[in-house]
Amino acid sequence: MVVCLLGPHAAVAQPPNPQANPATSPQPAQALPTAPGARPISPNITMPARSVAGPDYRLGNGDVLDVQIAGRLDITRLQVIVDPEGLVNIPPLGAIEVGGLTLLEANRRISERARSLLRFADVSIAVSVPRAFEVVVSGEVERPGAIQALAIQRLHELILIAGGITPRGSARHVVVTQGATTREVDILRFELRGDLDQNPYVLDGMRIHVPARAAAVTLAGAVRRPGEYELGSPASLRELLELTGGLAPGGAGSDARLTRIGPDGRKETVSVDLRRPLSATTDVPLQSADTVFVPSLSVLQDVVEVRGAFIGTAESSKTITSGKPTIVQRFELAQGERVRDVVVKAGGAAAYADLRLTFVDRAGSTGPRQRVPIDMQKLLVEKDETQNVLLQNGDVLTLPVVEDKVYVVGEVKSPGAHDFRPDLTPREYLALSGGPGNRAKIASTTVTFRTGRTYAMAEAPPLEPGTVVTVPEVAVKWWQDYVQIASLLASLVTAYTGIFILFGGGLGNTNNNSN
Repeated sequence: MVVCLLGPHAAVAQPPNPQANPATSPQPAQALPTAPGARPISPNITMPARSVAGPDYRLGNGDVLDVQIAGRLDITRLQVIVDPEGLVNIPPLGAIEVGGLTLLEANRRISERARSLLRFADVSIAVSVPRAFEVVVSGEVERPGAIQALAIQRLHELILIAGGITPRGSARHVVVTQGATTREVDILRFELRGDLDQNPYVLDGMRIHVPARAAAVTLAGAVRRPGEYELGSPASLRELLELTGGLAPGGAGSDARLTRIGPDGRKETVSVDLRRPLSATTDVPLQSADTVFVPSLSVLQDVVEVRGAFIGTAESSKTITSGKPTIVQRFELAQGERVRDVVVKAGGAAAYADLRLTFVDRAGSTGPRQRVPIDMQKLLVEKDETQNVLLQNGDVLTLPVVEDKVYVVGEVKSPGAHDFRPDLTPREYLALSGGPGNRAKIASTTVTFRTGRTYAMAEAPPLEPGTVVTVPEVAVKWWQDYVQIASLLASLVTAYTGIFILFGGGLGNTNNNSN
């Protein structure tokens, strides 16, 4: 027997749209701070896109759910609201308690009820309109007060809506109170490490208080995030280094120094060995105004830098060049290493690399920088070892991105670059450039490829990215140029004759009068 799930739906009262409340309307554009230690949350922060309810979202009174029950032949879709007792009424399943359950748990409970009543039933639910309530934000924020919040919002977003933490406020000791429970939240740990436990969902009746800024220490030298940081809990060097990412490459951990101001105002400096991770027994407690300095290695290894269209490694700094991903990375240079060795370290050449235009920038010991051209097409494909140049300390190996352009230059109406299309001929690229000019010598048009090979337009093979089409200019353009040249000569003769009569004739008359 097949049971049709399409039946009369219960009318559901819709809660007021929380978006209509000014407290939840989009906030002005804001930006994250540049210094990780100072003002982790400021009024100038971009408001994150509003998230949707995930599987860990806990349902409560006022949530509106989209429910879909797919039977063997029919599909029922309806909206239901969670009532104050935590129940939802879903025809034909009846009332089901979901209050306090996560969205995933509620989906499982409703599915179990559906399968107990119907032979074929597949249930899915989603939060259509999350419940809205007031949350009080107080303390060192720009705009303290009650804020209309949605249950899908987190603590960090509510602080941003309140204008962000002031320079006097603490980002590491935010106090969150829910009923009789109070906890301390480290917003900076959420921002730097992505710890969602330090950025909980807001709840009905929650109170958020931002206290005054606590004692701070300075982290300097060869560390990943130097700057001034509020002391956390616990106030230890181990916790601070874990939060900020630890030592930077090249940091001399064995020579780290801790400088502390004593009660009498004198500075005392002690050595700290950071070559191994700090344990509970070797951890160093920190105090207000401490400075931890990590020097760079005194003896630097030879290094070579690679830039451009390499595949890269997990440590590579990624960027975009001409719409393609490229890297910038430094590698230690062992004695005797050549171009191919460093290319392998960098993960190899990317598919969009312009192998023939590779070059090495080298600082001359007695003169200006040199640029050494390298044809990596010959080196990697044709195994030409003459291109496998021996590298030196400080060399910069650059592998450019191939440009997907064809260039039309010379006597055309609109010279310039055009996107490469393999189906276009040189004449069609001339048409894209507005066609030849009045002085164009079409018969002498040439096509030059990136390899340096040049062909007459009629004999050129299919074009490639980087090809240059050159339209030369004729020396004399038939009768129009002859007429223009004759007119110019006539004007010069006329001008010279006038000058001769004006001055030459005048001088003759003067001489005659004097005689």
